Amino acid sequence: MEERKKIPVVMDFDTGTDDAVALITALLHRDMLDVCAVTAVAGNVPLEATAANTLNIVDALGHTDIPVAKGADKPLKRELHCAISHGKTGLGDVIVPDSERGFYEKDAADAIYEAALAHEGELFVLATGPQTNLAIAIQRHLDIVKLIKRVYIMGGCLVGGNMTQASEFNAYVDPEAMQILFRSGVDVVMVGLDVTLQTELPIWVRDRVEAAGTPEAKLAVQVMDFMIKRNKEFGYDVANLHDVVAFCAIVNPSVLKLKRYYVDVETEGTITRGMTVADFRDVCPDKEKNVTCAEDIDVEGFWNWFVDVFEKRGKRR
Repeated sequence: MEERKKIPVVMDFDTGTDDAVALITALLHRDMLDVCAVTAVAGNVPLEATAANTLNIVDALGHTDIPVAKGADKPLKRELHCAISHGKTGLGDVIVPDSERGFYEKDAADAIYEAALAHEGELFVLATGPQTNLAIAIQRHLDIVKLIKRVYIMGGCLVGGNMTQASEFNAYVDPEAMQILFRSGVDVVMVGLDVTLQTELPIWVRDRVEAAGTPEAKLAVQVMDFMIKRNKEFGYDVANLHDVVAFCAIVNPSVLKLKRYYVDVETEGTITRGMTVADFRDVCPDKEKNVTCAEDIDVEGFWNWFVDVFEKRGKRR
């Protein structure tokens, strides 16, 4: 029987809480994924913290063969705006042992380009933070546009926002970077707040993951427990696995309802900074539909898939 070809992927995180759970979930799919590199960007917390979190999680779970690269420490044109709900370190009260190895010799933009060259148009990129690293890669290496098969992002929204009335956090932090990505010609799948706000963590899911008892499950539950606690005690964000949904779009897209639109990003507005503006009514027929947007999600199907990852995949290793 012919072995299924693995999907080459680079994963770019601003590793806070839900990014951490997405990273853990993704690392349980190495039978499906050829993880070329994991990269870090400033976003939820400053770069030194997101990079350390990323490297420490990768190594704590035994994946020391995966290069981990540092990326941009600030947006392209703006001051860095961090979140408060992830705590100072990005992981709240969760402590992951420090890795004993260093970061990859190349920065994130060059690591992405290196992987794109190696896989000649087959590379997937998952990006769950501000799009700064991807934008730098596109600006630095113009041929990368034809070398990337698809970019999956957690970011933006078709309607509404969580930073302002109009914009989602990642788009708000670096709207210029997201605009560069959307205008680049790269095939983009946008998994935005329209669907990810539907994935508030049910306790039965947390309990099933804990019962799996694997190292991955134990670490994921520690992070999820902090997410639950921060909401109950401080009123911050609910325990919502936004970034896991974006990863799910790669390996289990059937749970999502997707539709392609022409989408651009507002960079000049004050009230609308970072707004991802979709052409719902084809009022710009000359503009190519450039972004496949998640419009809805089978929530039950998503949670069943997520639990399955920890109950079955974790125990294969």
